[in-house]
Amino acid sequence: MTPQDLGLDRLVSKRKDFIGRRSQARTDARRPDRKQLVGLLPEDPGLVLPEGAQLVEQLTRDYPVPMIGHVTSSYRSATLGRSFALALVRGGRRRHGETVLAPLEATVAAATIVDPVFYDRAGARRDG
Repeated sequence: MTPQDLGLDRLVSKRKDFIGRRSQARTDARRPDRKQLVGLLPEDPGLVLPEGAQLVEQLTRDYPVPMIGHVTSSYRSATLGRSFALALVRGGRRRHGETVLAPLEATVAAATIVDPVFYDRAGARRDG
């Protein structure tokens, strides 16, 4: 993972030299299909997706099913009044608004890809 994959590229100096700068400049590190950090809102607001759950675009009879990412963390939020999750998804930032599926043991859960910042996007509470 690079800071760019996590949406933290604004924290990386454009002028200074640092350990890892050359690695971040490689074409492989700039591929648009790299896994990127995104937020997930499950269709069922009470469902807490299991951490590590694989994500697919659609269910298919083809095996292996092509995985596009996985859930990294998932919680129920009293502030949001629902569950939410963070995930690493291939090309995630350009997929905002898309629905992904998480095949679970007993069911298939649908979730919408959203921005990974769920609360206080402007930083008003943090800075105020």
